[in-house]
Amino acid sequence: MTSKVVTEAGFYNGKFLKAGMSYDDEGVSEGGADVPHKVDLGSLTKDELVAEAKARGVEMDSSKTKAEIIAAIDAASAS
Repeated sequence: MTSKVVTEAGFYNGKFLKAGMSYDDEGVSEGGADVPHKVDLGSLTKDELVAEAKARGVEMDSSKTKAEIIAAIDAASAS
């Protein structure tokens, strides 16, 4: 098992990590991609939601409310 250092805030193996934190890559598939995971968006902080939106490729700025961010993430996931 190897440890990886996070260079950008986001979700790694189902946990939100900030830059500089590390995680074990035991949840990484043979192809090197992270194993998909289901995130309960309602339980995340606003900063975590912004990072999750960015990780999913959803254009987002921090002036939006949590509800608006969740709606944007859900809309992007549905399309």
